[in-house]
Amino acid sequence: MTTPEQNYSTTPPASDRKIPAQTALEFLQDVRQLVSFQQAIGIEGYTRSPELSRFVAGQQQSARAAKHQNVAAFQPETPPTPSIRNQTATAAMPDITLSDLHTEIQGCQRCSRHHSRTRAITGTGATGVKLMVITDTPSAEDDLSGILMSGEPGLLLDKMLGAIGMGRDTVHLSLLTKCHAADLPGPDVVNACLPFLLREIMLVSPKVICTMGTLAGQKLLHTSIPLSKLRGRFHEFQGIPLMPTFSPEFLLKNPEMKKATWLDLQLIQKKCDGK
Repeated sequence: MTTPEQNYSTTPPASDRKIPAQTALEFLQDVRQLVSFQQAIGIEGYTRSPELSRFVAGQQQSARAAKHQNVAAFQPETPPTPSIRNQTATAAMPDITLSDLHTEIQGCQRCSRHHSRTRAITGTGATGVKLMVITDTPSAEDDLSGILMSGEPGLLLDKMLGAIGMGRDTVHLSLLTKCHAADLPGPDVVNACLPFLLREIMLVSPKVICTMGTLAGQKLLHTSIPLSKLRGRFHEFQGIPLMPTFSPEFLLKNPEMKKATWLDLQLIQKKCDGK
């Protein structure tokens, strides 16, 4: 003869088991980070919908999420475990300033270009600006003057920024590679310089990034797609809208592309203004 305790199991069937609230929230956060990362590296299989954008930004507020938050409030409080990405960023970013970073760049000998340069060219501008402009490599004039985007390309850049109500004093200018040479930088040079740029982006924390030139856009977006196909729309780099466009040097040689670049600049202006 069986007892009531034997007839009725106290373990609910698998379909009725509840996922702990904290586990569910951590899972959603992991999914957000995965989708954001895959979008950043150029995977285009996702539907570009407002709902997906809100989900990736962590702004989706559903009744289910609210219920999970209420349940979590009654559970013992445990410190959240930072994601691997956050742990890596924290470990890679000591408490330094832009000035500290620039001093480190000036003494860099990570590749052979330090033998032929006059000086390493560092970024200019403050942190917390709306727009950060990143070019590929310094010119011969930059190398001699020590001023980023000098000479005729610099004059054109000033006109481009002025056309959207900005100037050198309101944006942050930087480069993918820091030393001038007669030939274009190869993968070894780009990879040697890239950590400096990534740290600078984190310190500047811009609202929008504009890469001017093929190398910078392709490297940050982890793609080999031609610049002509990348430009004209925003991509994402670690949650920051990124617009690739043509460099002033290229436009001086190919003035017919100024109209396309102007369209890119207008999109940047609207994004910076929150439109």
